[in-house]
Amino acid sequence: MKPQNGMPTSILRRSILFFAFLLLHCSFAFAQENKDVEIHFENNSVAVEKGSTFTNFLVIENKSSEEITIQNVTPYEKYPGLLFYPKNEFTLGAGQSKNFPVKLIANVDFMKLKSNEIKFLVSYTTSTVNKTENASFFVEKEENKNIAIYTASYENFINPASPASSILLIVENQGYGKRTVKIDLQSIPDGLEMIPKQQTVSLEGLEKQTVEIKITVRKQNTIFPEFNINATATDVLNNEIVGSNTLYLIILSNNRQIARGNEGVSGSNYAEIAYNENSSGFNFLQLRGNTMFRVTENLKSRFNIGADYYHEDGRYNLYDTWLELERKNTVLRVGNVNSNDYDYPVFGRGGKMSTQFDKNNQIEVLALENNYNLYGTYFQQTQGSTIVGGKYGFGNAKSFTGKVSYIFDHDPRFNVDTQVANATTSLLINDKHTIRTEVGFSHEKGLLNKDENAGASMGANYEGKIGKWDIQSVNSLATKSYAGIKRGSFFSNQRISRQFSATQRAFIQYQNSQVDPEFLSFQSTPIQTVNTANLRYYFNSTEAFGSGYQFSAKNWNFLLSPKIERQKTASFYTSQELFSYRMEANISTTFGAHGLNWTGEYSYSKADNNPDWFNSFKTSLSYRYKSFSLNGTAQWNATNVFDLNSYYNNVDRNFANYNVYASYNFQMFSSNLIGSFSAGTFYSELYKNLNSNITGNLEYKISPSWSSTGYFNLSGYKSTAEYASSGSYYQFRVGIKKYFTTATALGNHKVTFQFFEDKNFNGLLDSGETVFADEIVKLHNYVAMTDKNGKVIFQNVPEGIYTLKVNESAGARLMMDPVMMVNKNINRKVGLVKNIKISGKLTEIKQAYDVLETDVTGIVVYAKGEDGEIYTAIVNQKNEFEFFLKDGKYELYIENDKYIYTQPTKTIQVTKEGYQEIVIFEYKKKDTNIKVKKF
Repeated sequence: MKPQNGMPTSILRRSILFFAFLLLHCSFAFAQENKDVEIHFENNSVAVEKGSTFTNFLVIENKSSEEITIQNVTPYEKYPGLLFYPKNEFTLGAGQSKNFPVKLIANVDFMKLKSNEIKFLVSYTTSTVNKTENASFFVEKEENKNIAIYTASYENFINPASPASSILLIVENQGYGKRTVKIDLQSIPDGLEMIPKQQTVSLEGLEKQTVEIKITVRKQNTIFPEFNINATATDVLNNEIVGSNTLYLIILSNNRQIARGNEGVSGSNYAEIAYNENSSGFNFLQLRGNTMFRVTENLKSRFNIGADYYHEDGRYNLYDTWLELERKNTVLRVGNVNSNDYDYPVFGRGGKMSTQFDKNNQIEVLALENNYNLYGTYFQQTQGSTIVGGKYGFGNAKSFTGKVSYIFDHDPRFNVDTQVANATTSLLINDKHTIRTEVGFSHEKGLLNKDENAGASMGANYEGKIGKWDIQSVNSLATKSYAGIKRGSFFSNQRISRQFSATQRAFIQYQNSQVDPEFLSFQSTPIQTVNTANLRYYFNSTEAFGSGYQFSAKNWNFLLSPKIERQKTASFYTSQELFSYRMEANISTTFGAHGLNWTGEYSYSKADNNPDWFNSFKTSLSYRYKSFSLNGTAQWNATNVFDLNSYYNNVDRNFANYNVYASYNFQMFSSNLIGSFSAGTFYSELYKNLNSNITGNLEYKISPSWSSTGYFNLSGYKSTAEYASSGSYYQFRVGIKKYFTTATALGNHKVTFQFFEDKNFNGLLDSGETVFADEIVKLHNYVAMTDKNGKVIFQNVPEGIYTLKVNESAGARLMMDPVMMVNKNINRKVGLVKNIKISGKLTEIKQAYDVLETDVTGIVVYAKGEDGEIYTAIVNQKNEFEFFLKDGKYELYIENDKYIYTQPTKTIQVTKEGYQEIVIFEYKKKDTNIKVKKF
């Protein structure tokens, strides 16, 4: 049978069933939206700070026509810091609702909770049902999510004679959640080989780990022996930079220019001229500075200068001076140029241009002469190497990156042509596995002796996490004649660690590194097989196998690490070997503003296969309190193979070295005076000398844009050898410094506001109207403070839509739409109307002899305006509350049945002249009757 419209019966039946099901579903959804019992928290989210208590109210509303019984309220899990929540059974009549306080303290364990959701289960019964529902709210933790990277001491010293020194980086997770970060290191200026240059570290909340970095000086720089290491931490989950620091590294040298390195051209948008005087007589005027400015609307420029003028000789020296032009994604730099990631030291005077095609693809070309000075008459201008090259970076932001580079170096002084090509790739399989590879090729040719060498290098690194196991494998190999940075080197570092808990881990590690390079002959001398003067040879190696156990208890961190190590060094004239059993221990802690770090290493060693074993020990202690640090080191007997070359007595080889160093950074007079002082002394029985040094830096802000600067250095030397000598040295500098206004970058905008109290509501700053000084202003996530004229400037604001917030604490409201589009420079006067402050208090009415204290902290007071809008205030620990309201009529009331209120609702009239009275709510305890027996 068919219906009249021709539709088959089966289809008609299915359609009817479908619509019936749809109707039933909609009815069910409607029923869900109109629940008889609603359970929720008053605030969906609560901002918390470590160590503070906070309260949120669980609201239970009985919208049904019958009484319900709340059987129990239980937390979803055992929350640390949970102080109070309702535990007793109670009933709610039809149409009734109740607010129950849930109180917690944000202790450390609470802040380290993995989930920010706080959930409670509520079970209730009616005459027909028995149900359990849940209610939750979220906490917004006020925490520092940065990753701190630092060393125990402000300065780190490296012996250039050692093939590989090491420094200990402390990586600290200052947040409460677990983080996995990638640590990248960069040498400034280029000249340090750091192994590993990149590694991944997993940190629990508030955890600190110590990471060892091997450092080799590729090129000794006697003029500027200080280096900076830029350390950057990147979160592997979102590729966001979460921490960075500049670590200061000093290469020990017998030829020092004192006011260099950390005193080099640094900072931004300033100019400084200073007079330098020292006891050696090389007095000079110094100009330093840099600035950023727009040439046109689409062309931005940066300029940097460093110049010395020796007025007694009429000579000058221009260095670290360059001009950089940027248009869209292209940057051109002329003057002093340096670059990295070439597997070859690249710095000098010339030009460099780079262009970025998209977010992750970039090409760079450069041509320069390998000479540190740009121009001058103080140093003789000798011709340096001519270097040309380029590199291309590619990949995507998250999973894959790569780089290929090429350098050609023509050196007229040594008559050698060098070519080096290098390629690297990095593959992030997921957030737990990373693979990096590297390959390089080189060719060297002597232009006089016609000898030549070809070389190659390769490397493969893996970092991964499997469950609680962390695996790290760093490997590189370069042939003896490879002309790149790793010439003749082999490095293998295998490390496996296991995480037992949030505070315990153990590891085993094998490390093997050696340097055995081969060079072309000196082109100025014909090749003679029997003449070693025309050849260069040295060999260094370190092989070690060790393990370690790291754990923490409260604020204390401990590390124990036994190790077996063999070191070798050799040249044409000497060779040494040291075999050692070592035990290293590290203890660090922080308590308040205090920090303590101690490291000790005991060694049981023998030298050059000598059957006689000897004991040695080195230790360092660092104490920090706020901006003050005190560091001390001590060494007894040889701890590395290079100490063996310096024994003075072949019979009694025992010696001791000591070093004490202190530094203090300070800010005074509202940060108008800033500076640092450091002092240290070093005694070496091995090298038979005593050195001491005092250094100070000062800057006093004369005005917001002008400062006076000062620097001094006093050092002394005394030999304790048989033919003793001594000497001293001083240097000081005084200068004047001008700061420039920060320029706005291309594509961004400058947004200026002036905030004032608009008393007549006309939107104009009229005579007699006051400005808002020292007020916090927020433009979306950008925060600033108004000056004495009520002005605030936001520089470099990217194009977009922003929300303006100001003066929330004082209860003022904007007279304009707070949401604005920024697509050009903005300069706007913003009027605000101050809301009126309403103060109130809860006062208890006590019976005679009633000594039981009450707690009304956290009770909510409501203020309902004539427009129906409801404002809330929370009673503080002093039983006080306050509102900021505009003029109008308000109904103040309390909906809380913990106590009996004599008048739970009050009506007030707020005018523009203010409201001077204090609103008082009187209350007394429920079911409390004090009976007094009379005699």
